[in-house]
Amino acid sequence: MEDDGFSVMAATLFGRWEVARYPTREQAEWRVRELRAEAERSPRGHVEYVVRPMRESPKDG
Repeated sequence: MEDDGFSVMAATLFGRWEVARYPTREQAEWRVRELRAEAERSPRGHVEYVVRPMRESPKDG
């Protein structure tokens, strides 16, 4: 069974990976803002940071 919470994902042209996990959405969004600011100061290609729920919704069928 997966934990409740939110993960911060980094998405690039080459794929995506999990950067961190947080128990609340607010904490995850705060980290995304920090990562975006850091990426603006020191760019290393195009990286998009997003927040995703760790638990996926149940699938029908």
